[in-house]
Amino acid sequence: METYLKYFDILELPPEAGIEDVKKNYTYLKNLYSGDSIEITALNSDFSQELQQEYLTRLDEANENLILILENKKPELPAQAKNIDEDLKGWLAGINCFSGAALKSVREKMGIDLKDMFAVTRIQPEYLEDIENEVFDSFRAEVYLRSYIIEYTRYLSLDTNKVLADYLPRYRSWDAKRIR
Repeated sequence: METYLKYFDILELPPEAGIEDVKKNYTYLKNLYSGDSIEITALNSDFSQELQQEYLTRLDEANENLILILENKKPELPAQAKNIDEDLKGWLAGINCFSGAALKSVREKMGIDLKDMFAVTRIQPEYLEDIENEVFDSFRAEVYLRSYIIEYTRYLSLDTNKVLADYLPRYRSWDAKRIR
């Protein structure tokens, strides 16, 4: 699973990309880093011939392996959201306020790992942890935090509006107190 995701990262694609996306990005990146494009010329002092060749080799490997994998059978990605059984529904109904700690409890009760969430949402695990621990200074602006929470709640099949209504006032209170 990890190798499979690494190939997508090398080709700068999300894990749900198809064969056509792989071919398109491979061609684009191969042309970009093989030739004398303006983009690569600007990096010449930082991007030696050896590094360039190493990158192109990894790009070729990622392309070949992903096409083989996708043509045969795409490995299953972690489920976007687990089915919520009746016990879990009852437990969720008992949550009065969705704080970071409550979100973490929900995720853990569902048996979901942060790496699995990252694989689907593409939100770095550090940011997911910061949401759960309410480390607000990790987010440059409310809009970033808001978009991450939306993805987080969609992944867990939670009521996005309820979670935002409970969570964001704490961020706003923190934001109002900090020195600008």
